[in-house]
Formats: sequence, structure tokens, C-alpha cells
Amino acid sequence: MSGQLTVREAIDRIPGWDRHDVLVEELHGGLTNRTFRATRQGTAFVLRLDAAHTGTFLLDRRLEALINSNAADAGLAPRVIFADPAAGILVSEYLHGTLWSRQSLDDHGNLVALGELLRRVHDLPLSGTRLDRHAVARHYARKLGSSAGPYAFARRCEEIIAGVPPSGDVCCCHNDVIAQNIIAVPQLRLLDWEYACDNDPLFDLASLIGFHDLGKAPAGVLLDAYSGGADGELREYLEMQLRIYDAIHWLWLANRQLLSHDRGLSTRLEELQRRIA
Repeated sequence: MSGQLTVREAIDRIPGWDRHDVLVEELHGGLTNRTFRATRQGTAFVLRLDAAHTGTFLLDRRLEALINSNAADAGLAPRVIFADPAAGILVSEYLHGTLWSRQSLDDHGNLVALGELLRRVHDLPLSGTRLDRHAVARHYARKLGSSAGPYAFARRCEEIIAGVPPSGDVCCCHNDVIAQNIIAVPQLRLLDWEYACDNDPLFDLASLIGFHDLGKAPAGVLLDAYSGGADGELREYLEMQLRIYDAIHWLWLANRQLLSHDRGLSTRLEELQRRIA
């Protein structure tokens, strides 16, 4: 299984690399990834490997490498240096810049710049793979099993997702636009394209708004910057995408909690459940 590769085994698979000439430092990690800074001949790279529970979260590593490469060609993402999707290996450019935080979203100019960035993201070529939100919801609901509390609300999330009509407007999307995936170098770029595929463009805005609980004013700034001045119908449609995002986000967090219990996640799940219900 790709998640069982050691760092040394992964380096041995990268053409031209020698494990004895690469300095490796572990960075942030989690249930889906193991991430390292690998320094070779004075140049730093990001080495990302699958983790034990990568398969739980429906990641398509081949699709990720394709879209990440397209985004890098457009100046929107770090360059892909090497990818072996079957082995769960991705080597990308290490960007030296300022990583955004939640506080970055309190700056009006940052929201305007992000709206402009997302317009460029949505001009990328279609990948040919569209987000099947219904399949995603069913997958996560099944993973939760038959436990009364989580499974019952998972069914509610499925109903919410099924109740939103399909969109005719589809483009290539990042699908995980949160502050921690935005870096200024100084121009803005997006990191971590593992959930990228074709989707409704407003889902990208909804992911930022929903994940960070942005209020109406900052959400309006972002939407106006993206759309060039949103009308009421567009704002209403953003609300529908936010409903979809919140439901998928709850299902994702519930699965994460099932694999690795965390008190902070319990609080967040309760907050989301109140908002969704």
C-alpha cells in the first residue's frame, strides 16, 4: 500500500535523487498526508506521501497532479517536480512566502486579491472529472456506520446535498480554498490541490466562507471582487453552495473524528450541525 512507503523508499523512486544527498525535515501532517521539506543541493522541495487513512477521503492523486501542473503553468500553484500517483508520492516546489492565516481574511485588500485569484483558477482547462457530491456524501455516510448520532445526521446531510439543484456552470476548481492553503510570494498562489476537480465555481468561495465562518460583509467583498459586482440572484446561489459545502464539511470532519478523536473537532461538529440544521 502506498501509505506504507518510508521517506527513504520514496526518495529512491525519484529519478536523479540519492537518499544520502537529501536532508529531510518533517512538516505538518495528518490523516491523509505525510509532508516533508526535502533539501537537495541547496534547493528545498515539498515531499508529500500518502498516509494510513488516505483512502478514506476519496483522493485522486492522478487528477491532483494534472490540475496542480496546469495551475503551476498559469502561475497559480507551486510547480510539480515529480509525481507517482500510484505510489502516493508528490514532489513540488517549496514556495518561500507568507502563508495566510484566519486573520489575513480580515483585510479588505486580501479578499479582493483572492477573488481575482479565483477568477484565474476558474479559467484553467477543465479536468474532465466533475465532483459527484452525491457519491461523496454516500461514501462518507457509509463510513460512519450505523451509530445513531453521527449516522442520523449524515443522512440529513445527504438530503441537503440532494435538495440543491445541479449547476450548469462548471469549471476547474480547487475545492479546498482555506487560509492555510493560500501563500503570498508575493503574488497569491494556492497550495494543496488534492481535492481539485471540475465543480461549480461558487463552491470555491463557499469553502472559504464556510470553513472560516465569514460574515456577510467579508463574504460580500469576496463575491463582488470575484464577480465584478454580484446581484441578488448570485448571492442566493452562493448560499446554496455554502449549504453543500457545510454538509460535505460535516461529513468529512465526522469521518476524521471517527479515525482520530479530538475534542476540538467535537466542538466544531456541533457548531456546524447547528448551522446546517
